[in-house]
Amino acid sequence: MPEPQARTLDVAIIGGGPAGVSACLQLAKTGNFRVALFESEADLGGIPGSCSGLFGLRDQRRIYTGPGYAKHLNRLARGTAADIHVNATVMRLIPGREGEFHHIQVASPEGFRLYAARAILLATGCYESPRDARLISGPRPAGIFTTGALQQLVTRHRLTPGARALIIGSEHIALSCAFTLRQVGTSIAGMVEEDDELQTSSLLSRCISGALCFPVFRGTRVHAISGVKRVEAVELITERTGERKLVHCDSLILTGRFRSYSPLIDQTEIDYDPATFGPVVDMNLMTSVPGIFAAGNILRGADMHDLCALEGRRAARCIAAHLETGGSKSSETVRIVAEAPIRHVVPQRLEPELVRSYRSTLFRPGPSVQLSRTARVCVLEAWSGSQLVWRRRYSKLIANTRILMPFDEFDWSCVDRTKGIVLKLTQ
Repeated sequence: MPEPQARTLDVAIIGGGPAGVSACLQLAKTGNFRVALFESEADLGGIPGSCSGLFGLRDQRRIYTGPGYAKHLNRLARGTAADIHVNATVMRLIPGREGEFHHIQVASPEGFRLYAARAILLATGCYESPRDARLISGPRPAGIFTTGALQQLVTRHRLTPGARALIIGSEHIALSCAFTLRQVGTSIAGMVEEDDELQTSSLLSRCISGALCFPVFRGTRVHAISGVKRVEAVELITERTGERKLVHCDSLILTGRFRSYSPLIDQTEIDYDPATFGPVVDMNLMTSVPGIFAAGNILRGADMHDLCALEGRRAARCIAAHLETGGSKSSETVRIVAEAPIRHVVPQRLEPELVRSYRSTLFRPGPSVQLSRTARVCVLEAWSGSQLVWRRRYSKLIANTRILMPFDEFDWSCVDRTKGIVLKLTQ
């Protein structure tokens, strides 16, 4: 049983990245709530704090560097009445029953503390799949980095990963890695993509690879890594022909394949989505437990930082409405799932009465899907049982990017609410 000495809050925000901080700022504007934000790192701002590139266009309406954007969010958050706790790791989430407080156990330099909150926002972000999850064989020498490790090394510690690097993956972040590597004088041995189609714009990739003078290997995967103390070479294999190629390098950068970071929902009553391993949410970004919400990359893996920030704002408005109405339940929902190669759909529970007010736009994040591979000349379809309720043709859909879903265009008169909706991709 939770300890009775728990410190009480209206809202506890877990995660100090763009989604969490933006929710904190919105709640400060919305009402007189007791808000506390918990961040396990020493600074607020999240991943952008260690990234190169441009940030802040859609949420702050101006351009920042990654570290500048993180510092700006930190400054804004500390200017509110919210309690900001850094170096504070939430160890456990204890959902309460409907109408009761939810509890979190927090570890910080001040010791272990228990907090009780009327509402909780999960904004813990995502992580990149490490080498083990990619099933790459070979020894374990030094010189193998994820994108996050590379950015930390270069941006925060001013160090160089090596003299020559091979980039694995072709998502947008892989192109950012290429600029980071050249910025510190590391030459690029190439970029490797397992699929025949890149997971970014082909034109952009050609421009960047041409400008930075590195080849792009499509339909190719890593077969083995050579080196004992340090990476010496990487053996590549072409999927179609079986041809092998040895690329000499002293660094290997593993990019992309982001996954939701959501250990707090393990062994709780919160429903999780097996496609994302993050929580299932409705159109108000509320999980299956009333009063517990989620926003940002915990819902889908990596997405643009400013869209996460805008989603954090939306979550804050939904939290405020939830608290002001006494936590009344939402109306009946319809479950929506996706079939491969669609990675996932968010939200996973729809309220037909609200879909017209929840349309996605460039500056307003809403329902979306992501694909696991890039598809050309394809069709997205939505089925409810044997009924086709929506269909749209696309010339190209890029993998691991947000694809807006116009749920208001679905034929809701044909939707069987007990069977739900299934999204399919055909080519």
